[in-house]
Amino acid sequence: MIGLGVGLFGLLPRVGVLTSDELRQTNYLLFFFAAAAVGMGEVLATTHGLEVLTGFMFEWMQPLLQNIRGATAVLYGSAFLYHIILASEVSMLGTSIPPLMRFAVADGMNPLAIGMIWTFAASGKVFVYQSPVLITGYSYGYFTARDLLRIGLCLTIVEGLVVVLLVSYYWPLIGVSL
Repeated sequence: MIGLGVGLFGLLPRVGVLTSDELRQTNYLLFFFAAAAVGMGEVLATTHGLEVLTGFMFEWMQPLLQNIRGATAVLYGSAFLYHIILASEVSMLGTSIPPLMRFAVADGMNPLAIGMIWTFAASGKVFVYQSPVLITGYSYGYFTARDLLRIGLCLTIVEGLVVVLLVSYYWPLIGVSL
């Protein structure tokens, strides 16, 4: 809303920062996407759908968090799938981090490590709707949805493997453990 207001203010005759042609070339769907993504998280929280979704997810993950590599892979994969459902990183992290921290504390796990793994998984993207930046690039024709799916999946898998290696070998050296 603020961005739209500033854009309209720039059109005023005495201000003259923008021309009407420049305003017509703007892709307004990006503003609506960002608002819808944040709104989706709010709707899930208000309707208690978020509690059902996170409760199911944490119940499913619980028995699989026994060793460090398996726990890292399960947390990373679950966060990646959760990100596909909730689309935006903001709504994904904003709605899942609080219950994730409660889950980690209740199970005697390190909330810092769990939160870092979960947050790293938010960077994996395979669909255009997962980021306003991707929507912008796609809307101007810089890449196709197939390109994003192929490259995004490869990068997500590589990042997941790197995170598993870091959590298994490097984090214990610097004092961070699950």
